[in-house]
Amino acid sequence: MSRLKLLLLTLFVSLFLSPVNGDYYSAISDLERLLDVEAFIVERFDEYLERAQQEQQEIKRFLAKVEELHKNRGDLEEHFGNPLNAFTTIRRMVHDWKFNVFDPILETTNLATYKKSLSESSDKINLKAPTVEDLKGAARGLLRVQNIYQLPTAQLADGYIPGEKNPLNATLSASDCLEMGKYLCELQEYTYGSEWLLEARMRLRSEPLDFLSPNVRDVEILEHLSPAFKGLGNLKLAHKVNNEILDAEPTHEEALKNKIIYETELARERNGKPTKPAVVPQKSEKELKESFQLYKRVCRGELRPSPRKQRKLRCFQSHQNVSYYRLSPFKIEQLSLDPYVAYIHDVITNSEIEQIMEHGKGRLKRSRVGQSVNSTTSEIRLSQNTWLWYEANPWLSKIRQRLEDISGLSTESAEALQLVNYGIGGQYEPHFDFMEVRTKSTSDWKGNRLLTALFYLNDVPLGGATAFPFLHLAVPPVKGSLLVWYNLHRSLHKDYRTKHAGCPVIQGSKWICNEWFHEGGQEFKRPCGLTSDEGKFKEFEEK
Repeated sequence: MSRLKLLLLTLFVSLFLSPVNGDYYSAISDLERLLDVEAFIVERFDEYLERAQQEQQEIKRFLAKVEELHKNRGDLEEHFGNPLNAFTTIRRMVHDWKFNVFDPILETTNLATYKKSLSESSDKINLKAPTVEDLKGAARGLLRVQNIYQLPTAQLADGYIPGEKNPLNATLSASDCLEMGKYLCELQEYTYGSEWLLEARMRLRSEPLDFLSPNVRDVEILEHLSPAFKGLGNLKLAHKVNNEILDAEPTHEEALKNKIIYETELARERNGKPTKPAVVPQKSEKELKESFQLYKRVCRGELRPSPRKQRKLRCFQSHQNVSYYRLSPFKIEQLSLDPYVAYIHDVITNSEIEQIMEHGKGRLKRSRVGQSVNSTTSEIRLSQNTWLWYEANPWLSKIRQRLEDISGLSTESAEALQLVNYGIGGQYEPHFDFMEVRTKSTSDWKGNRLLTALFYLNDVPLGGATAFPFLHLAVPPVKGSLLVWYNLHRSLHKDYRTKHAGCPVIQGSKWICNEWFHEGGQEFKRPCGLTSDEGKFKEFEEK
């Protein structure tokens, strides 16, 4: 076996057959590492290409295209903030390298000696390849963006967002659209799946063969499109598409079987006999809730606070009774008076933002939902996070003092600062910040979460607003600003109107940093009201 083949084979096994899940799709910051992975592979290939003349031409073409993509990427965060770029990069790493380079060249699997050495070298630089699960996560992210914002498939594939002046400046190939359609059909999302498969077929007919994409055949698209139409309950169209497969390949085994099934079902339909009902994905309990439906409409901008509610809101400057800020008061923008929600602008400097983000990068892990021991990862929350403890990071003292000055509260019982980065279509579905049930893991906390203070560390070009469904309020991220709201009534009972969510990010990377102030230590800072608010607005609890 040539040294080139051994190198290619060990690269493939080490990077693409490894059980390690890169989890790249859940945060934009991790996606930047993908280019390091590709650069690592390109570097290894270049050393051996001259010794394999027959393989050299095709590999050179592939590497040249990859390098061209790297040169044209521009700013990494901006590049991967585009969900189409993020999806195609993950798909390229999962599929294109395998189909265009590894599979055509490798003819043996005797690699025990070489796998170990290459694995050790890749481990030294913490190199992880994206997995099929990353590709599926990216597909779910695109579906989430398409579903929440009701984006037409063809326009999204072209990188065009209706109503926006700046398009995404990226397009999806026939292979990309096929991958989307296949996976959505696996999820029984046949409406969206069939749209993406039809888009793949249109692009296959109109675009030149893309070397960077695995060869896509029309029959392959039809193989997934026919059962998709069947899943939608359209047997006639499923039968028609199945016949197109047989016209192209008369001996197609699966199509011949389906032909009998479809004709039998159509005959029963003509005779008025019952047929199998269409597979309609059942909406989950959360999707049926009023808050979830309102959340989607608020994210799309269909619902806004009424003029009657807005007319009492004002913008003003305040030193918050802190002498230090008399010459440079806080810029406060009221967004809601009851419950109180406000924006405080320009409260954190660029240097502080950079320090927070640099400190957090490399420490981020997939965000979890639930309380401590019972917490788990979920599509409800698509992001990565880490915690910044005041005691371990003395440089946070100024920010900590500023939070106390703005809120008028004490951080004596506050939690550590939480740094969060949202991934492809990153979101956090409607939830409350207060603890709904006290557990042993939260019993040492001094009371419930009284106030949320949320820093926006960057601007987000499209999407990513903080939505309050019951208030019909969407707050767009503004770099350097702080969003604050009370989670509890004055009597310290839960305010169910404060259910909120993070709208999916359409374009860009979303970085936030938040602090939760607890009840403890606020006795003289924010005294309890004399009237009990228990049960007030409780009808919003289950909505």
